[in-house]
Amino acid sequence: MNRAGLRDLAKQLYGGARALPDELEQSRFQTRMSLDPAAGELLLSPHFDDAVLDCWSLIASDRELSVVNLFGGVPGPRPLTPWDAVTGARDCGERVRERAAEDARALALAGRRPRNLSNLDAQYRSRLSRFRLAALDSQLLAAVQSTSRVYAPAAIGGHADHRLARTYARQLLAAGIPVTLYAELPYCIMHGWPHWVDDREPVANRDVDVYWRSFLDDVAELPPLREAEVVRLDDAQAAAKLEAMRCYASQMPCLDPGGQGLLERPETFRFEVRWELRRAPRESERG
Repeated sequence: MNRAGLRDLAKQLYGGARALPDELEQSRFQTRMSLDPAAGELLLSPHFDDAVLDCWSLIASDRELSVVNLFGGVPGPRPLTPWDAVTGARDCGERVRERAAEDARALALAGRRPRNLSNLDAQYRSRLSRFRLAALDSQLLAAVQSTSRVYAPAAIGGHADHRLARTYARQLLAAGIPVTLYAELPYCIMHGWPHWVDDREPVANRDVDVYWRSFLDDVAELPPLREAEVVRLDDAQAAAKLEAMRCYASQMPCLDPGGQGLLERPETFRFEVRWELRRAPRESERG
């Protein structure tokens, strides 16, 4: 499936909310989040399962880390969305509360407690709605006032909420806060892991880098793709992550590509991939 096809599929499943603030808002936006090298780190998780699926090695570590679910709001009465219907939900609000409980159980296995912001998931937002970076900034500040580093989704797959989180994180980077992007399951394995991630022999006529770059080429601060930090969980870490993943019972059967159990195979979920972004100097900082 080409990039246009993936976007069409995403719109069908997650709704057609506008994906990004306009350029004027981005150019005027200034975060009130401050950099404090002595503060803990901040993990931005678009939805209830992203942090565990993609950043278990961070969550299960002893680092000071706040996990914030950016789109954790409970929608009011409304017809079932396509995604909720696919996953067997009966009511959208009930399903969000169920997912929040699943996430709390998963993170508790690593001694973490999530903070859920009240923004609605893209599938529940109006197609005409606009998302404000300043509003997100204010919500985050109520939970975390300063940070030493931010982890945010790379938006591989192009999901609207992941792109919003990435856009916000890039604004933090411009303000001098270190930012690391992480690759997201299951989107990033649409064509399997790149061979430089899982150390398998390259496969003829399959270049996963091209697929990844189709979503990352507009991130000017990204280093070369293969300069990523690749984390390989050991057997004990992988077993703990799988236990946490299985807490998301309402989502896992439909997150799995092709319904073949691929997502729960150690050769799939034990890898985590991250890139530290390179901050470009502002005009005022150039000589």
